[in-house]
Amino acid sequence: MCSMDFNIGIEDVGLAVLQELWNRVAFQTVDLVSETRDAVLGKNSFQEFSRSINELHTLLQALDVRKIGVAKGSEFTKARLEALDSQLRKAREIVNDYKSGSRLRLLLHSNSLLSQMQDLARDIAATISSFQLVNLDMALNLKTMTNQIISSLESMEFRSAVATETIALEIENSISQNSRNQEHSVRLLEKIAEAVGASSNASLVQNELAILKQEKEEMEAAKKQAEALQLSQLIQLLYSTEIITRPQNEQTATYHLQYPIGSLICPLCNELMTDPVAISCGHSFERKAILEHFKRGEKNCPTCGDELSSLDLTPNISLRGSIEEWKQNDMHLTFQAAIPEINSGDHCRQNKALEHVQRIIQIPKYAEKAAEEGLIPKLVELLKDNRLNIKATLKCLYCLAKYSDKHKEAIVEAGAVRHVVKHICKGETESDAIEVLLELSKIETIREIIGNTKDCIPVLVSLLRNDNPNASQKAHDVLQNLSSNTHFAVRMAEAGYFPPFIACFNQGVQETRALMAAALSKMKLKENSIKDLKDRQFIHSMIQMLSSNNPACKSACLKCIKKLIAYPKMIKRLLSDPVTIPLLLGLISFVRSELHFKQEAAEVLALMVEGCQYPQFQLYQGLQELQSEHNISLFLQLVAPSEPHIKIEFLHLLVELSYKCEKARNLIRSNFEAITHLFSSLESGHQAVRRWAMKLILCISEGYPDGVPLPPSPGKEAAVNTLAAILTCYSDNDERSIAAAIISQLPKEDNVVDEVLCKSEALKAIHEVICSTDGEFVGIKSTASQSTTLLENALAALLRFTEPTKPELQRQLGKLEFYPSLIRVLSTGSSTAKQRTAIALAQLSQSTSLSVSNATTMSKQTNSMPMLHMTKLLRNMSWCCSASPENLFCSVHGSACSPRETFCLVKADAVKPLVQTMSDMESGVAEAALTALETLLMDHNTLSHAIAVIVDSQGVIAILQVLEKGSLSAKTKALDFLQKILNHTQISDPLFQRSETILIQLLDEDALRKKVALVLSQMGIVPEQSSYF
Repeated sequence: MCSMDFNIGIEDVGLAVLQELWNRVAFQTVDLVSETRDAVLGKNSFQEFSRSINELHTLLQALDVRKIGVAKGSEFTKARLEALDSQLRKAREIVNDYKSGSRLRLLLHSNSLLSQMQDLARDIAATISSFQLVNLDMALNLKTMTNQIISSLESMEFRSAVATETIALEIENSISQNSRNQEHSVRLLEKIAEAVGASSNASLVQNELAILKQEKEEMEAAKKQAEALQLSQLIQLLYSTEIITRPQNEQTATYHLQYPIGSLICPLCNELMTDPVAISCGHSFERKAILEHFKRGEKNCPTCGDELSSLDLTPNISLRGSIEEWKQNDMHLTFQAAIPEINSGDHCRQNKALEHVQRIIQIPKYAEKAAEEGLIPKLVELLKDNRLNIKATLKCLYCLAKYSDKHKEAIVEAGAVRHVVKHICKGETESDAIEVLLELSKIETIREIIGNTKDCIPVLVSLLRNDNPNASQKAHDVLQNLSSNTHFAVRMAEAGYFPPFIACFNQGVQETRALMAAALSKMKLKENSIKDLKDRQFIHSMIQMLSSNNPACKSACLKCIKKLIAYPKMIKRLLSDPVTIPLLLGLISFVRSELHFKQEAAEVLALMVEGCQYPQFQLYQGLQELQSEHNISLFLQLVAPSEPHIKIEFLHLLVELSYKCEKARNLIRSNFEAITHLFSSLESGHQAVRRWAMKLILCISEGYPDGVPLPPSPGKEAAVNTLAAILTCYSDNDERSIAAAIISQLPKEDNVVDEVLCKSEALKAIHEVICSTDGEFVGIKSTASQSTTLLENALAALLRFTEPTKPELQRQLGKLEFYPSLIRVLSTGSSTAKQRTAIALAQLSQSTSLSVSNATTMSKQTNSMPMLHMTKLLRNMSWCCSASPENLFCSVHGSACSPRETFCLVKADAVKPLVQTMSDMESGVAEAALTALETLLMDHNTLSHAIAVIVDSQGVIAILQVLEKGSLSAKTKALDFLQKILNHTQISDPLFQRSETILIQLLDEDALRKKVALVLSQMGIVPEQSSYF
């Protein structure tokens, strides 16, 4: 029980302490309200402060400290009340200082005093807020009052009137310039008197002088030299009014007062101190200088020489304050002196003044003063003159712009933007110039002016890749500020910077997107731009424009897509969006779609299919949808009746689909009506229509056993005649080339086709193409250089005429003398041309070999039939080999191939070129050459002679080259050939050894091992019972 009473007693003591503190705070509020009522300067601010403190007093009376103590805890409440008491006491001291003392000094330091009051008001608000009174169980009106007090004190601004600040500035100017102008001093005194509510008379001057002298003595006693200096200057100002005569004993020179007095200069380094410290004897020095003095082992004072009892350093805060105050005065003097210098026409003086101003103007009050002095237009004007310090000028403009929006507008109105951009272009002061632009671009109206300034946006974009990261970042920030404007975002994209463009596009409405897409379609894009444009949201937003009811949106979107699909990465991204293909198909299939939309959609689809590689083609669902029977049929329907420009795009689309997809080829081939329309398109007067129709026919024909799908007769005859006419009569090599390729794919076992080709001039045209590659050919004139593709396709078409099973077509061949040119293709043509030439020669030689072999057999049966009868036998086979009947004897066939009509590889001098052709390992050339040479080995009666001719033409060497480097099929054929050679002749030792080496290496190839082993066994290198068999 006693313990309980004891606890209650302690609690009572704690509450008593809190109550006493609470009452003390309440009394402080009453005194503070009383003392702030008759403030002269900043009267409105003090009155507002007084009202808030009075409300605080009312609130304190209404609240019970015990409840607060219980809610917040005694210790916390006590600490907060003590803080509030301290803050209120400090406010009273500031107010007392504000009201007492010299009125001149009051005016001079009014801003500083008011700033202190403003800080205190916020501190008091923070302390009241920390009690969290609104969370207590209290009346609503008290909670409202609490919030009002806190809000009022937090937002309170203590400011002197503009007139007061002007007077303070005039006082500063007068004392800093040591003005002794009596008339000026009197006018200033009158303004001071009016500001403080007094009369400008001798009484005022006397009172002020007395107070100032007393304060000066106090400052000197406290060794506050800077403050004492300023008070002396104010005394000098009052005496300069001549209202009161200065006593004789005060007639001292004051000129030195405007310069640093000795106490501010470090005796060691002879410079104005920035971090003054006192040593044990009382003298002060710059910290760094005295430390260096001590490091040298010195232990005496540099000034008085006394030995120091301690080397401890004490910061001289008072002296530092004096130095700072002197610096402020010096800065003011420098600024005032710089203004007329900047306005002078002397470049040296202007540059020197700019150096000073760029440093001082960073302080907001001097930025304001500079604007008041009219420096903004002058600084903008200085940007035109490269003889001046442009860097300093830009720095000044930056500080002015940073200070206020009003200054920004003034700078722009003076025409600064264009000059700043010019300096960015020059690159000498780009970082400073961009800094000015960045500050100006914070205002929307100015952003319009910046963005519309010539070359501004392209130059800023170019700076994004600047080596200076600071300049690059600032340029980025300016562009970011400008990017809210769609037109500026478009210009950035035109300059190669796309992120703002994409952001605007994604956020824009339909009309905005249409304009931006149209602009994008006209831009020149680079690979780095594509990285930005791959943005998924951007792609989806653009594709969705195809579903718009606005024709302009659709048109802009289609143009934009066409622009983008020139880049493979964009095709992938477009195809990755599941709506791309359906929306494009929708434009084509929708009956009411305008024809030009159908055309553009077809063009886009064709380009997308063309740009998509085969493995990827199978991955996208949209592309699979294009191959459906419905869509292929739709595309074919739109080909038939359409205008040429529409027909072209759908033919192009069908061609690209056919290249990539067997299903599409089969669907087209099976559509007989479409086939008929395709061949009728070959008679079109529009070259592009003919060309795309032929490309489609060729595409659906290649690789199919049945060859070209022809319309039924009489359309078939007309189709073949049209192809022959294009090859024969047209001047465009591309068209002729495709026609030749289609002719090569015509159905092989179709007598109607053979008959039409026989009657046509197709073979003559093929002859012309082959011969035109031979510069020595006489009789055929080539009006234009023939392309490689035309020659290759002409040779492919020739193969139809050299088929051994088609003697009628071979007879057509016999009427033309182009074998020499054909053989020369083996030396001059492409790999494909060589291959096809070798196949043609093989077919011709095969026919001859069979005939000669049959003739030889017949000769034996009739006991050496006379040559005349042999000639009659062969007369019906019109093959030509040579234009001359001379040299009728052949080293292989003897006189059997002598007739003019007989083709022979030996007589045609084709053996050596074929052997040389075997060194070409591309496109099956070597295999075709071996096939041609094998035709000489068909007749066992002439086999030895044929092998001798081939060996003499370096055939063994060529075969070994094939075995080393050829394809599997070529190597197989070469092994067979080598085996026949070894059966009928001996090869030289070097060739034998080389053959052995190559063949042993080939034993490692599974597919060839057995055949290689047979040859090695034949050579006596591998035994017949070898495991290789």
